[in-house]
Amino acid sequence: MSDPSDFVVVDVPSMLAVKVTISDEGGERPDPNWNREAAESQYVFAEFLAAKGLLSGDLKVERRPDLTIRWSQLTELGQKFARNDFDKWLVSVDKTGTPEIKKIEKLERRWTKFSASQTSQ
Repeated sequence: MSDPSDFVVVDVPSMLAVKVTISDEGGERPDPNWNREAAESQYVFAEFLAAKGLLSGDLKVERRPDLTIRWSQLTELGQKFARNDFDKWLVSVDKTGTPEIKKIEKLERRWTKFSASQTSQ
């Protein structure tokens, strides 16, 4: 039986599996842009965690459709950052058409604030 406290933080397969449709005068059709942008956000966060040394072990982060990162694969600092800032960041970039560079910039700003709060404790 798996440990319920060891949940999936980064979950590209789930983002790619979501069925999203557009309804307009042309009828209802799949919206592949949503899946692509949702997966991109997951990749950006995973690459950020890796770049900041917030992953434990030798987890290799690559942009592949089966990429997942579990809670137990984050360092203690990575868990704190994810707990405090992941959802807030995700909400801030959860708009269709948010460029990847903006996602990265917003994540870096959150990291700067987070890091400052850690050193003042």
